Amino acid sequence: MAEFVTGILTIDLGTSSLKAVLYDPDGRVQVSSTQRYSYRSERPGWAEGDPEAWWRAFQDALADLRKRGANLASVAAISFTGQMHTAVLLDAEGKVIPPTILWLDRRADRETEELQRALRLPPYQLNSTYTLPKLVWLHRNMPDVIARVRKILWPKDYLRFRLTDDMCTDLTEAGGAALLDWSTRRWATERLALAGLTADVLPTVRPSDGDGGAILPDLARTLGLNPHAKVVVGMGDVAALFGGAPPKPGRVVCSLGSSSMVFAALREGQDVSDAAGRLYVYPFGPYPLLGGVSSTTGACLVWAWETICGGRERGLTFEKCMEAALQVPAGAGGVCFIPYLAGERSPYWSDTIRGGFYGLQLAHDRAHLVRAVMEGVAYSLRHLLNIYAEIGAPAEDLVLAAGGTTTPGWVQIIADVCQHDVLVYAGEETVTRVLYALCQSNLGRAGFQESLLRTFEAPKVVSCRRELADVYNEAYERYRAFSAFAAEQAQRLAAQSAPPQGGCAQ
Repeated sequence: MAEFVTGILTIDLGTSSLKAVLYDPDGRVQVSSTQRYSYRSERPGWAEGDPEAWWRAFQDALADLRKRGANLASVAAISFTGQMHTAVLLDAEGKVIPPTILWLDRRADRETEELQRALRLPPYQLNSTYTLPKLVWLHRNMPDVIARVRKILWPKDYLRFRLTDDMCTDLTEAGGAALLDWSTRRWATERLALAGLTADVLPTVRPSDGDGGAILPDLARTLGLNPHAKVVVGMGDVAALFGGAPPKPGRVVCSLGSSSMVFAALREGQDVSDAAGRLYVYPFGPYPLLGGVSSTTGACLVWAWETICGGRERGLTFEKCMEAALQVPAGAGGVCFIPYLAGERSPYWSDTIRGGFYGLQLAHDRAHLVRAVMEGVAYSLRHLLNIYAEIGAPAEDLVLAAGGTTTPGWVQIIADVCQHDVLVYAGEETVTRVLYALCQSNLGRAGFQESLLRTFEAPKVVSCRRELADVYNEAYERYRAFSAFAAEQAQRLAAQSAPPQGGCAQ
């Protein structure tokens, strides 16, 4: 029986889909299933999810795996990851109290500004995507909801709670809630008072590879799971930081998605920080990670396809749109795109900064604009790389990973813009492979790092074209000037619309 129970089941709960991936003991994907759902947006800037839809998607995904031949009774361990910052509020009976305000919801922008002044936290520890500002908004606008709250969980933790009846979380979720004291790695419970809550609503914090409860026997039978399978706590979707490529000191990894996480694994004892607050040091995992986030990288490309090229309305595929843009020479004919279509996180941490095109002429067409979008996103990544080098963490290796690497020509543009050869790791399982490694660690089969390395294949090398250095250096200087102008305008707008002093600070 011990030899038979070997599989690792991983669950990735996203904003609009859930993916279940079954691994064999050696880290190879055996079968996967994706289930989609939607979220509500009743007003501009609002977004609410449905935890019951997430649970149904989980059940449907497991049923689909069984249809595809997966023997879930052979699963030795299961773990979860998912969207962060989204608070699932539970009442005394463990039932969900709506609304479940998603991470991308912007209704708490004012509360965020007040909390930043009151708590004096840098933007990477407190911004409008995080949990605390949304709780304060609920306290002010829906006090009856806050009065009923007995426990707060986050999406992956809610699924695990439904499976086990155990309430816990991990440090990644605590850090993404703005409820963690990063210096002690303990709950900053005094902040809850600002939302009318007390410390007992917070779950126990456990290691990401720790035990997350036992599967309820009735559910094990219903879902076809091994009732003795270990349930491992897991971590938020910041797991992509570890799963994009094998972590290595001196290596900078960019996980290309709708947004992109860029991080450098620091050497042991290396003390690097950014006094300007543009980046953060993430204290979880095998190495300290110096990190930044570009908010709308891949999302800008999809926007260009849909809005500039007409996308589905014209029957034009995303790939054809990108390929047409590649016919435009480097530099996009002088057109510069600033990719701040939903504000920007690193390095500006501004919800009010806006994007745009500069340098347009009558001679430019759709292809020039799309090429400018592809290059503009690459300039934003170069900006982060330059900051890393400035504060003592230059990229010795530059790695691109995740789904964005399949976009035609984009990897080559990034290599050319950054004037750096890049390594490309194939495969989109940047998150679930981390869960595989956490489960292996929990089971005592191998350490986290050893298990993670097992899941990677040899990378593809894409060399930058040195002959384009002058073109892109000049274009990058224009980009920096225009992005600085955008930041100045955002500061002016924020100053004009700032609420009176007080609020949370009182």
